This record gives sequence, structure tokens and C-alpha cells, in this order.
Amino acid sequence: MNLKTILSGIFIASTLFASCSGDEEKKMAVKPKVKIIMEPFRFHKAIEVKPGLTLDIVSWGRGSSSVGAYLILRSDSTHLKYRSIAGELDGKIMDAWDMDLDTDGNPELYIHAKGEGKGSYLSMYIYEYSEGGSNQQIRFPELSSSLKEGYRGNDSVYIKEGKLLREFLVYDKNDSTGVATGDIRKVEYTLRNNSLQFKEIKEEKAADKKQ
Repeated sequence: MNLKTILSGIFIASTLFASCSGDEEKKMAVKPKVKIIMEPFRFHKAIEVKPGLTLDIVSWGRGSSSVGAYLILRSDSTHLKYRSIAGELDGKIMDAWDMDLDTDGNPELYIHAKGEGKGSYLSMYIYEYSEGGSNQQIRFPELSSSLKEGYRGNDSVYIKEGKLLREFLVYDKNDSTGVATGDIRKVEYTLRNNSLQFKEIKEEKAADKKQ
């Protein structure tokens, strides 16, 4: 066997090894990490408000996935104070976050839940925490009759530039088949004196901007 044949064999073997290694790395890279939560718990999220202060949000229940209960566990490891809040839950928790909407130095915790199927309507559970750990629940207001016109759920709730916003499709109220008109209604929420206020945000259309 000459040197050329030996070198050729080494090259082929190296190429096959690199190819196999690459395939293995790809398989390992795309393998998802599944977060397992033991029954009867369905949702868990830990929010670090600041170093030493963490809020754990948990939902739980058996039998039905559309109703249940939630727990908020407040762990203040700096001052060794531990408190909890429990409440009934309508729907499935989609997300939870903290923010200081009224910029008073006391953060609020927002829990966003959503129903299933045709009843996929929004539920919000909001608590404001003081520095000492006490809390006050803030009621999430119902939409006005004018904003409810053509409303059929499937809301989107998000934070943009420090503002709490809500969007949903508008449906033809005279159409029982549930056809959307193509319009999107946007609502902005503000917090004053532990009371949420809202107003509709009407964006200018392209034709109006040109005038």
C-alpha cells in the first residue's frame, strides 16, 4: 500500500467522523428541554423583583383545565419574611410579570390568564406590594359598552415603552359565524391611586396621515 492510498484513507475516515460528529451535535442542539411540573400544578414562574426578593407564581387544580386556583409566594430572603396569597383562577395562566405602572416605588404583579375555546376571554389578577411586604389587589376594569361592541376575546396583552397595552380583533356583531372585520382595537391602561383607568388608542390610517 503506497503513501497516497494511506493518506486518502485517512482523509475519508476524518471526513466521515466529522460528519457523524456534526450530526450528533445537531441532534443534541435541537433536543428541547421539557420543564416538568407535578400535578396538580400547571404553571410556575419565578420573578426576581430585586436581589433577595422573589415572587413565585403557581397555578393548580384537578379535573378541569379551564378553572383552578393560583398562588403567589413572596420570599424575602434578606429579611427572612415569607408570605403567600391565594385566589380562584378563571382560565389558564399565559404569563406573569412585575412592573411599576404608577411609578410610586411599589411594584405591581400582573397575572394574565385566558379562557379556552370560544370563551377565550382575558382575565387579569393584579397585586401591588409595599416595601414591607403588604399587598393590595387592584381590580382589572371591564371594557366599556362601546369597546365591547364586536369583542369576542383572544386578547393580546403586552408592555411597550413602560405602558400596559391590550389589543383584540373586532368582529361583525351581526355575523353569527364570527367573521372578523379586519379592524384591531387597542386599549391603554394607566394606574392612579390603586385604580386602573383605560382609554382607546386610535392610530391614524395611512390615508389620514397624507392629508
